[in-house]
Amino acid sequence: MIGSAFGKVGVLIGTAAGEGHAADSVSALSAWLKDSEVAFCEGRFDGDGPQGWVHLKPKDGSGDHRPYVEDLRSSVAAFAAWGVELIVCVGGDGLASYSADAMISSGRRMTLFGVPAGTINAGPIVTEGIEAVEPPSLSQLRVEQVGAVEVLVDGEHVAYGFNDVVFGDTYLGTVGGKVGNLSARALLERGEKVEAKASKDIVSKRFRIFKNSRRLRPRNLRPAQLVAAPLRRREFFARAIAGVLCNASFMEGPAALSLFDSVIVSAGPPCHGLEDFSSSEQVLFGPGDLIEIEGLAEAGLIIADGNPYTRMGGVVSLRSIPNLVDVLRVDPRLPGG
Repeated sequence: MIGSAFGKVGVLIGTAAGEGHAADSVSALSAWLKDSEVAFCEGRFDGDGPQGWVHLKPKDGSGDHRPYVEDLRSSVAAFAAWGVELIVCVGGDGLASYSADAMISSGRRMTLFGVPAGTINAGPIVTEGIEAVEPPSLSQLRVEQVGAVEVLVDGEHVAYGFNDVVFGDTYLGTVGGKVGNLSARALLERGEKVEAKASKDIVSKRFRIFKNSRRLRPRNLRPAQLVAAPLRRREFFARAIAGVLCNASFMEGPAALSLFDSVIVSAGPPCHGLEDFSSSEQVLFGPGDLIEIEGLAEAGLIIADGNPYTRMGGVVSLRSIPNLVDVLRVDPRLPGG
């Protein structure tokens, strides 16, 4: 059982994730965690567990009146102070990404187990559903170190993208049971989920990209979308169709920044690539490199793993950081994995 390897476990329930069914996983989790000391933390991410599960009180308070990310960071800080070794995060890519960032900020090395309950659940820190592996089956799980692209604005940390970092003004979310393109600004300013059409005007005339202080000169000076992502070797090995990305197999901690002539991260089909050609330009970078982007327009907001961030500042920087967090995953090499 998980408890034989992790003595204290903290559980985060993303009640707003996907269609709101995250809490349904608690009964399955109770079987996994029966040999562990388990805690929720009061606030947005609390839940109802079996008798004996602890409800921690964050020292700096909690509640729906506090900003979402602050409440999450308070919960993770409380877990760290309690001595948690494993955080079980039931939600989507966004909640898992926020949780990983909060874990890193806490200063305590904890392992993350992401249970999917969100809109897409595509990232490397969200594993299979808890029901996919029948307990007791710790042998089917392994701890894997996962890297990310760090986003900084004017030198200050903003976010980590474990799946991707998109520059645009919409993100993928669920409204009325359907996946759609939602307004990043509506969520940031009013906390509302509002469907919106993605703007293609994400850069200004001052748009420039630098790698290690050397200016790069892409052909596309008015991209419709920019996407940066860490690259995992097995996903790109010997796939020349992926262009220069296939060279990531020979790099340590590779990542890439791509410029697209159409909106690729979208709930609908792309406007190019089906009836005509879609164009993209890619640049690889590694842990020792710094990518700097200048001249993003008002619509060029930061969407890291589906989480929108306000871009306060001028220069956006990207760094590849390998082996950033420990993630508990189903081992695909084993039966049932």
